[in-house]
Amino acid sequence: MKNAWIEKLQSLYNVTRIPLSLLDGDGNLVASFPEIPYEAVNFFATAVVLADFRAQGRDAAHPLVSFIEPGFFLGVMELDTDSFLILGLVGPIRRARNEVLRMVTTVGQPEYLQSFCDLILQVPLMTLEQVKDQMCLISDLLLETRVKKEDILFMDVYTSMVRDSSCLEEQLFEQRESAEPHLSMDFETSLCAAVEHGNRAQLEQRLNTPVSGRVGRMSGNTLQQEKYIFIALATVTARAAIRGGLSLEIAMNLSDLYCQRMDSLSEPSLIKDLSIRMLLDYCDRVGELRHQPAASGVIRQCLAYISVHLHENITLEQLSRVCGLCTRSLSLRFRDEMGIGIRDYLNQEKINEAKYLLRHTDYPLSQIAAYLNYSSQSYFTQLFQKQCGMTPNQYRETIG
Repeated sequence: MKNAWIEKLQSLYNVTRIPLSLLDGDGNLVASFPEIPYEAVNFFATAVVLADFRAQGRDAAHPLVSFIEPGFFLGVMELDTDSFLILGLVGPIRRARNEVLRMVTTVGQPEYLQSFCDLILQVPLMTLEQVKDQMCLISDLLLETRVKKEDILFMDVYTSMVRDSSCLEEQLFEQRESAEPHLSMDFETSLCAAVEHGNRAQLEQRLNTPVSGRVGRMSGNTLQQEKYIFIALATVTARAAIRGGLSLEIAMNLSDLYCQRMDSLSEPSLIKDLSIRMLLDYCDRVGELRHQPAASGVIRQCLAYISVHLHENITLEQLSRVCGLCTRSLSLRFRDEMGIGIRDYLNQEKINEAKYLLRHTDYPLSQIAAYLNYSSQSYFTQLFQKQCGMTPNQYRETIG
């Protein structure tokens, strides 16, 4: 039976170019179209997909479509008790490569991330309704049974959080009766203003000033409460930094990294300490921007492109096309306004990113070098030592 399914899935992929995978009941890869090496898949991720399918009470007649940030659909269908079909990832709009790359880190092994990213960037665009139509067609093709679209469950983080309205009213009444009011909006506003203006002194003063009121109760578990507070703080802080001039990509990556680090902590006090360091880090980065030389619109456009594509192989020709200048004119103008050549600026920004990863993650040097698109770990180490006066490992030891 499986061989017949595989032949049909191959034919279907050849026509539609929509990624299709066949898994066994444990989440192991049986076949995939296009072909993906067995060792490339993170089987913890596939096992979670099947566990989610079962937790929702789905079966062969009731498939599941899940929403995955930043905007992809993943279809899951049971073929028999030990065989499952995965459709996707697909989405309704094209996503930037860096967004896709962040998302696929949970799906594939590190050395295959670029291949996964290339695959997703090439798949056809599909709306939710088209995904459901395709799953109905596959059911008809493989099982000779037509699944009804209304029997396909769509689940995302929002629909799964819907609660009974009467329960919410009771909780609102109880919280209104609480003797202690919430923190004033002035506290959040003043923190964000300090970050937005890159004013560390103002931020430290506000953090050291006693405040009255309480943070809203989001969980009965103290540790979980601190984690929720941290995520909310990371969101408003990133937005304040973006308003202050920090690029969207840097601000979002920074938020992701801090949230990942927070998620590994098991003590509320450590999460509070990390939240302060996060605020100061954002503030300092905005402050550094405000001390950079003023740049023209063309060079700002060039800097923005570098910021977004820092992890790729950026060439002078690419920057020239982005800015609308010939390579020679762009090189001369960049050095005149920034006081540094384009290649040196690229290496400087990559090393700054590497220093952040060395401070805040335990990624091995080989992974950091690959992430920043260096040709080898030894070349990355050579450039790092030239700019910082020490090797990456020595730097990590000094700040550890």
